[in-house]
Amino acid sequence: MKILLLNHSDSGGGAAIASVRLLNALRDNNIDTTLGVVQKASANNHIISLLKPNYTNNKIKINNKFSEIIRNIIFKSSNPLKLHSTNNKSYIDINYINNSSFDLVHLHWINNNMISIKDISKIKKPIVWTMHDYWVISGAEHYPNILENDDRYIQGYSAKNKPKTTNGIDLCRKTWNKKKNNWKNCKFNFISPSNYLKDSFEKCALFRNSKSNCYVIHNIIPHEIFKPSDKNNLKELYNIPKNKKIIGFGAAYDVNDKKSIKGGFLLKEALKLLNEKSNYYLIIFGNDCDALLKDISIPAFSAGIITNPYILASIYNLCDVFVCPSLLENLPNVCLEAMFCGVPVTAFNTGGIPEIVEHQKTGYLARCFDAEDLLYGINFCINNFSELSNNSLKKAKLDFNNENIVNKHIELYKSILKQELT
Repeated sequence: MKILLLNHSDSGGGAAIASVRLLNALRDNNIDTTLGVVQKASANNHIISLLKPNYTNNKIKINNKFSEIIRNIIFKSSNPLKLHSTNNKSYIDINYINNSSFDLVHLHWINNNMISIKDISKIKKPIVWTMHDYWVISGAEHYPNILENDDRYIQGYSAKNKPKTTNGIDLCRKTWNKKKNNWKNCKFNFISPSNYLKDSFEKCALFRNSKSNCYVIHNIIPHEIFKPSDKNNLKELYNIPKNKKIIGFGAAYDVNDKKSIKGGFLLKEALKLLNEKSNYYLIIFGNDCDALLKDISIPAFSAGIITNPYILASIYNLCDVFVCPSLLENLPNVCLEAMFCGVPVTAFNTGGIPEIVEHQKTGYLARCFDAEDLLYGINFCINNFSELSNNSLKKAKLDFNNENIVNKHIELYKSILKQELT
């Protein structure tokens, strides 16, 4: 059994991390697996670049920038997640895939023109497709506009149900219709990391009455990396005060954007409400940490962008609480990684997050999108750290067992290939 995983990249972003972790786990279980990407960044011998010879790094950058400019001209949206993907072209060669010796193709995040919508329908191998967000079941958007109760992915995309603040050409409708026309005879085997997104799949108009199936299989979290470590030793290593209440936060970008899907603005508002700020210490990672620190008057350590998972695990272990203020998420890696380290999570009761965070048992689920309740949850987790930490570790071991997750992938592959032979 030879498996080809496909993801736009092998570094940066949750889908890239998930696909590389799955690659390593499958190979550890003696499954011949390769990860194909647009442009390879790592030294892993089992990751290959499938970029067409006529494309170069500069050409891709120019194409992407040009596409972004065109989208901004013809399409204006209040969608809290700015990213939209039309996938009008393919940077990789579908013929290579079809003529290869791989038995099955497992798609992950193939946007940013890795594979066009039309070329996806041309893949002749059996397809498994992990949904890392809503794009597969929506139009061009990666998440519905929850700020305007957007449910077009359920209703279908018409000229009458476009969100009121979305202007210009209806890019989402055009992309949805392209998917509908090209995929009408396709059979996909979808994987949803969360029950929440599986429920959304079952409601969606695009695959209503289709031959496609959807299975819930979680993403892998390496338990040998993400595990509890001695806080005091780590505080000495990072020169972090031992007498402070430590608050952790990742994805520190767009923190001044009130519509950002990652909700950094709401965390910033919550931290402004803190009494006795000198008793707290903030540890953050991401590419816009300074914007979060401005105006909140809390001492902090800014770790920047972290690519080393061992360093990331140590950052989680410094914290008394990890905060995920996202407006909508599938099954966020940051919450899982914190839980595996025994760090309670405070987050909004949205998306697939409640499948990780059990309210007042492994963390705190705040009212959507209430900054005051988010702050209450932060203090609740700090004040009940020991109990919540123990419960988090138990839940990680019980509900997110890596051996079970890998085996579910392997069994799904075998089942699909067996069906192909009958």
